[in-house]
Amino acid sequence: MKEHFTMLTDPRFCLSNGVTQRFGMGPMPKTVRLNREGFAVDAGIKKKTLVYPYMHLATHPAPGKGDLFSPIYGVVTDITERSVFVDAVEPDEELKKLGASVEKLDLLSREERGEELVPVLKGLGVNTKSLGQKCETLIVNCLNPDPGVTWAEPMLLSHTKTFALGMEMLRRLSPAKRIVLAIPSNMKFRHRDVDIARVPYHYPASVNALVIKSVTGKEKPEGVGIVGIHNVWSLGRVALTGYPLVETVITIGSLIHNGNYIVRDGSTIGELIDFANIELQPGDTVVRGGPLRGESLDKLDRSITKGASGLFIVESGTIPPMEGHSPCVACGSCSAICPARLRPDMLSRYAEFGLHDRCYDEYITSCLECGLCGYVCIARRPVLQYIRLAKEKLGLKLLKTAGVYAERVRQGE
Repeated sequence: MKEHFTMLTDPRFCLSNGVTQRFGMGPMPKTVRLNREGFAVDAGIKKKTLVYPYMHLATHPAPGKGDLFSPIYGVVTDITERSVFVDAVEPDEELKKLGASVEKLDLLSREERGEELVPVLKGLGVNTKSLGQKCETLIVNCLNPDPGVTWAEPMLLSHTKTFALGMEMLRRLSPAKRIVLAIPSNMKFRHRDVDIARVPYHYPASVNALVIKSVTGKEKPEGVGIVGIHNVWSLGRVALTGYPLVETVITIGSLIHNGNYIVRDGSTIGELIDFANIELQPGDTVVRGGPLRGESLDKLDRSITKGASGLFIVESGTIPPMEGHSPCVACGSCSAICPARLRPDMLSRYAEFGLHDRCYDEYITSCLECGLCGYVCIARRPVLQYIRLAKEKLGLKLLKTAGVYAERVRQGE
């Protein structure tokens, strides 16, 4: 438990660090790589198609998944099953006219509420799956999701108009009778007609399940939902601008640099690193997302999507490297640190050897994916990655089983 105490007092795990300045604007991308997994590309969108900002590109079949739009003037260079690639171009007069013809939508003057509002927001590129969840009480998680991520406080304290508009749209969308803002316990903040709950601000207190426990005093209470402040910002952004959502907010960080930026959807990792004046050195690791829950990337042409929280550089030599196969030494550190009181050592072992069904015996569905298990592992095992792999395999198995069952029902068996 000494390691646990050390982490709670370590300033690197403090989620509230006084960052309140407004976000800077990220670079105008030279190339964007837009995520199109599951999307149906519009007719007429193909290689060499000229596009302009806010031009509709693709639709997702899920009602809670926002449509895809171009964030720049450009030309489509490739379309794959996973991505739409667009290279920036200098627009001619005709393309400028098309860009200028995009109409602003005054969301605040519209009368739609609840489920009627969902398709409107979908048509503006907003993901509403979590925003419209059915619950009596909806908690807005206003803590930064990971150590090092610093955009939550400015969303509350500096970008007040965007936040206020986001909350107004959330009230119209959500069926919840009560909305609670969960904020760091040391923050001074009020918002009209909304309850405030003060919660601890050391990681992993910002994980949704732990925020719910802190606010309600219960684990998995009925009638309680939760949504992140990042999603509320997205609502406020489209309400403020009147245009489709083609941007997101991320923290770009390294040992010598940390800043929050509004960046265009599909901006490539390489361009953002150059923009932040970060010089990559041999052995550095690039992480998309937070330092503890993010994913390491092997190519700089990967991109930022609307749900990304950050982009971090882990400098070579700052953490012990993983070298080859590293067996578990059964030290118990991961079990001691796990906020869900699980056995990450057993979960990772089962995943390592393909015994995925046994993970149910260790309550894998209760894993919060906070990443602390891998952080404290003295054997340098990729514990969280093993757990995520097992979840993916089990999910695919459930989908396959459901598909077989549906086919049997269809055939009358």
